[in-house]
Amino acid sequence: MSATPDAVAFDRPAFTPYRLLVINGNTTSDLTRSLGEQARAFLGGAAHVHAVTAAFGPAYIASRVEAAVAAHAVLETVEREVALAEAPFDACLLACFGEPGIGAVRECLPVPVVGMAEASIMAAMQRGDRYAIVTVGQRWPGMLREQIRQLGLESRCAGIIALPGNALDYVSRSPESAAEVSRALDGAVAQGADVVIVAGAALAGYLPALPRRPAVPIIDSYRAALAQVLALASLDRAQRLYAPV
Repeated sequence: MSATPDAVAFDRPAFTPYRLLVINGNTTSDLTRSLGEQARAFLGGAAHVHAVTAAFGPAYIASRVEAAVAAHAVLETVEREVALAEAPFDACLLACFGEPGIGAVRECLPVPVVGMAEASIMAAMQRGDRYAIVTVGQRWPGMLREQIRQLGLESRCAGIIALPGNALDYVSRSPESAAEVSRALDGAVAQGADVVIVAGAALAGYLPALPRRPAVPIIDSYRAALAQVLALASLDRAQRLYAPV
């Protein structure tokens, strides 16, 4: 008796963890260590994470001038890490919501390159009709509106709320900063958002520290990017492994 389709055994190779390059576009090494630890905890055994800091530039990007400098630094850092790597990377994640230099990095690398803004906005649009962004820095709303227009994703944006102060002050996740983030989330919902993105490397992993959350989906932009880069690396590998000979 012939086997049914469900009973057919496929000879698949043993799973090998993906090699993921994570680039912190800022030059704060403590933040890079945190981003690397968060990525390893999120991805578990699915990936080997190599997290590195931009070779030069601002401690934390807060203006267009700093973003332009960081774009150069990100590209130089990617080229250096690829040249030094013992084996090719399967994917690259630019761990900076402004995504400085992402177009140039995608031009240089033959593997998926994911940024936090694009990944989290796409995830938000799958969870609700109108999204809002909460981030840190007074120049960021204007900068992000430009970025969202370039992506063609502005029509469903309910608003962008900028938290006060320096972004790096939020990394400690103090009760005071957590309260600021929580109030901003409430403000985003009041502006008509039915899903809210907590945006930026400094706010990565912030959700457990919040004293409360509004009753709408809240998306951590870094985790959205980690989920997408894993999905794209998996798809890319599958296409290469099972392509017709």
